[in-house]
Amino acid sequence: MVSKPPAVPDAMSTRSGPPTGRFSPKPGPITARRSAVPGSLLMSSTKQKLDLAGAAMKLRDEQVSARIIFFDPDQKTNAELDKITDSVIAELRAIQNVRVPSTASAASYTDREAELTTMLRVRLEQLLDPKRAAFIRSKLDTLSRRVTTLFFEAALGHNATPEELAARVVTLPEQAVYYAMLRSKAQIVDDLQSLNYESEDVYNESLDRLARLEKDLQVSLLSRKAPELEKLLPVVIEVFTEFFTDTFRKDLRGFTSQVVKESRASADDGRAPKISAEAFPRFREAFERGFLERLVMGVQEPIILRLEAMEEESEAQLFQDETLDFIADPRVFSVVCGVMCDAFYDAMHSDGLLELPAAWRNADPGIANAYSRVWNANAPPTQNRR
Repeated sequence: MVSKPPAVPDAMSTRSGPPTGRFSPKPGPITARRSAVPGSLLMSSTKQKLDLAGAAMKLRDEQVSARIIFFDPDQKTNAELDKITDSVIAELRAIQNVRVPSTASAASYTDREAELTTMLRVRLEQLLDPKRAAFIRSKLDTLSRRVTTLFFEAALGHNATPEELAARVVTLPEQAVYYAMLRSKAQIVDDLQSLNYESEDVYNESLDRLARLEKDLQVSLLSRKAPELEKLLPVVIEVFTEFFTDTFRKDLRGFTSQVVKESRASADDGRAPKISAEAFPRFREAFERGFLERLVMGVQEPIILRLEAMEEESEAQLFQDETLDFIADPRVFSVVCGVMCDAFYDAMHSDGLLELPAAWRNADPGIANAYSRVWNANAPPTQNRR
């Protein structure tokens, strides 16, 4: 039972004042809207953008290393094996103490590094050549699906705590009803369990009704959010396309040189300019850090300008604040990094440029959920744009 009957439509239409507590006034002119939210697309400082790239890199690291099991240093080992290991380590240290790098070996390493840099650059230029559209089109199709999934998950409050749901500014009645139901779901289930039932079938049917109600509310909310996504996604994909085929492609000489030098990937193979499986973790870290920094810096302004132009042309606010902030969610950039960089690694592996460790990609996708708030957890309190 409810404590009081719901208000009738006429009563609600005659209210003279705004609702108390969570009402936010309507926005002012569209051109004056700016975000105060750290991580939002409407941010201008280089540090904010690099911090966003760093947050996305943390997510990507967790996704890749989710299934790695580290050796416990306190675990007991075989005494005889320990003695052999100590002996080998002592010999290696003795060799290192007397080893003096020759000019020839240094020159050889420099040559391998330069050759590997050139080979990586040429291969990436081929993959991102707009005249060879199959590769980039395939990856952008995957990105469209992944970003759509993330968008709808964010709209439905997946992985959000009740406190986070309560802090959101509600812009749709469907959103309000669904969030209220989501926050109260555990209590509703407890209440259903506390009732006396004629049979177990009645109880099970009540749970089924609750599940159907939740699903209906989800469908209603997503149907209201879909038009925003339909306007937003083409702009995002268009900017990503231009970034990969133009901005990033033009910077490949500096990018590959930076990655090879930072990772020292060519030092592990003296016979050929190839990245070994042992060097791959260092190579991946340098590659993806440089990629994410360039991605955030390269797509920021074009997306902002196009979204603002769309709103100015329509003379209406087309995108809610949470939609704009979603595009700057580190999970979005982490997904882009995963899709593109994994494809780059596969191509390098097929060409013999890269040896991939066994099952390096078998990460638990759910790990991203535990770190989905990396950016927000480290950000100061924010205020609404309105």
